[in-house]
Amino acid sequence: MALVRALALAIVLLLALTGSASAQSALSGDDLIEKLSLQPLRSMAGELADLELNDPLKLSQYERIVQMRQRVPVLVRLGAVDDAGLAAIATALCNSPAPACIVATAHALRCLADRCELEESATDVQRDPLKPSTCRSSTPTTPKRSAPFGVGFSWGTGFHRSRYPNDGRAWSFGIEARLRLSNRFSTVARIDRIAGRDAATDDDDNGSDDTWTGSITRIAALAGPSIVLQHALFDDTTRSLRLDLLGGYISTRSQADESGLAAGLDVSYQLSLLRVGVRFVQGFGDARDATTLLAHIGILSGARPPEPDEDDDCPPTMSRPRPRRPSSRIALGFEYEMLGWGLSSDHGLMATGIGLELAWYLTSRLDAIAHADLLLYPGYERERTIHQAGLAGLRLTHARRTDDDDTEFFTTAMGGYTHGAGIEPSTTGSGPIGDLAMGWGIQSPEGAANLRLHVRFGLSPDNVDYRAVFLSFGLELRFDPRSWGGSN
Repeated sequence: MALVRALALAIVLLLALTGSASAQSALSGDDLIEKLSLQPLRSMAGELADLELNDPLKLSQYERIVQMRQRVPVLVRLGAVDDAGLAAIATALCNSPAPACIVATAHALRCLADRCELEESATDVQRDPLKPSTCRSSTPTTPKRSAPFGVGFSWGTGFHRSRYPNDGRAWSFGIEARLRLSNRFSTVARIDRIAGRDAATDDDDNGSDDTWTGSITRIAALAGPSIVLQHALFDDTTRSLRLDLLGGYISTRSQADESGLAAGLDVSYQLSLLRVGVRFVQGFGDARDATTLLAHIGILSGARPPEPDEDDDCPPTMSRPRPRRPSSRIALGFEYEMLGWGLSSDHGLMATGIGLELAWYLTSRLDAIAHADLLLYPGYERERTIHQAGLAGLRLTHARRTDDDDTEFFTTAMGGYTHGAGIEPSTTGSGPIGDLAMGWGIQSPEGAANLRLHVRFGLSPDNVDYRAVFLSFGLELRFDPRSWGGSN
């Protein structure tokens, strides 16, 4: 009897499904929307028509489809509508006989119903039926952790103050050690050598400093707590924002009576091993005139916050994709000035320098950039000169960026200000500057590496004779490949 009842139930279900399919093909698009409670589609009509979806889908397009399904869960019901029904819904949503709108909307609905193929490069992303995934690991997962103890080094450039004559510029090199106590708190200890030169004055215009008071050299030994202000997953590593609260002792080795207790703070951003930030230190007592403000870049290994835990270790699916990076149009660049020449009797050969650059994606060929660097002219038989510059401008890539790795030419045009620390008075000193450059290198949505030829020139009477030509090597890390793939 039970077998007969089961067989009868199966026949009834089969007849119901067949009848439903026949009825579905006879319904209009508006009727299907109402029957399946797909009213949210009406507010999405413009978005669906504007989707530019390839056939087969690119991985970035597939991820956008997943986002839409997560944002509007009722779209799961499109899986119960056949292709003819989807075409009818597309016609109803377009509210016009325009073929382009109907074709684009119908294709978007088919992809939302999980009927679009993925391109070959994206076949590693597993696809499940439209129902939510219930996969769970048989064993719990634990967050990945770096070693609790970490060491690193950093290089910095910026400003300092002293009771003794100086040109106000400073550069530093330091080492540090960290011990992680928890996900948010750690301790840090660091030692930095901070150096600057005296205020060079050439009274008789012979190219030499006539009143030499000695360079400023300091050693700062500081330690304190470190707090993780922000922590997020970035691909297969982490990125974090830290605040270090520092206290210790600062010793001025080159002059007398300018040593004492000091306190400061350091705000830094770290991505994997790379760390950049700003540090401020103020002395007290005999060192009350010792003030330092530095921008720094360095490497830190270990003591990073653990990667966020995940609910399970199942493979990514249409209903549960792999975690995504936070969206960002920013890229961080590092530049190494390798070889150059200052086209002035005050400069001559340029020593190696260093620079930092931030880029902001505007279009597939144009970026806004902010740039800072330090250029050193040793002088040899003349007084050395240090130029620290801040600039901003645009970068034009000569070919449209794509999702593929490629070699491309690009041009940058920047303007800004340089502070020239050297003999005063001088017509190669501080003032507004321009910088034009031609570059070539490897470009990808993840990052770039390039060579760039710069031509830099002064724009005011105070630095009218400042001319420099130099070659630099640069690396760039792009935080969100989706933004830099040329699809925006």
